[in-house]
Amino acid sequence: MNIATVASNTSWKNVDKNLELTSKHVKKVIKLWPKTQIILFPEVSLMGTIVDDSLDQIAQPLDGHGVRGIQKIAKENQVALVCGIIERNPKGKPFNTQFVVSKNGKLIAQYSKNHLFTESAEPELYCAGKELTTFELDGWKFGLSTCFDIRFPRLFETYKKAGVECMLSGFNWYEGRNKAAIMEHLVKARAHENQFFFAAVDRSGSDPNTQFYGISVVASPYAEDIADRNGIYSYAELDKIEIDTLCKTLPLDKSFRQSYKL
Repeated sequence: MNIATVASNTSWKNVDKNLELTSKHVKKVIKLWPKTQIILFPEVSLMGTIVDDSLDQIAQPLDGHGVRGIQKIAKENQVALVCGIIERNPKGKPFNTQFVVSKNGKLIAQYSKNHLFTESAEPELYCAGKELTTFELDGWKFGLSTCFDIRFPRLFETYKKAGVECMLSGFNWYEGRNKAAIMEHLVKARAHENQFFFAAVDRSGSDPNTQFYGISVVASPYAEDIADRNGIYSYAELDKIEIDTLCKTLPLDKSFRQSYKL
């Protein structure tokens, strides 16, 4: 599996501009690494982190203008794309949603962030997702998570039990004490403890809420960052042999427990 990430600088609240930027980024990735099969963009890559009352005006349904624009870009470039939006929720507060479009322009998966960032107003303004999401692409089984989810290991254990071979996660990683190192270490830890690959990317730049780091990590099951980099773009070739070898060397499946007693 050949995967790329783009640590793009999102244009705040401007879907049309972000679609334009996404198209340019995709073309750049394909030029750099023509074998790319899937490209991962940051959390809410079509809108930016929004924690104010404009949410209702910005939110869009999954069949709306933003997703349709990504479907067009994917089909034109014959590459699968993973992007993020603020999804309109007819039953209440909007969702922070990550979605996947195949190279043929078909919406094949969507995931609503399960764990909302408790250091911000996100829990008050958004609705938390209740389910996890897997999808298959070119013979690989993927799982989706978003940013703050990384701090909850049981979520990733559930994906491991479901047979996931590679996690994909977009981030808007707020600036803070040692945060850049924390993100990198947590992604590598989740990859190793669950013996799968993990691709993660943070946005670059800033919005009125905070600064971001523009970090990217493509972690192997051995907690190695295996990505090649060119500016904000990263690329890695994943091989299932790495998973199989580690699982045979260090089998974990019979050791999982749902809870512990003290």
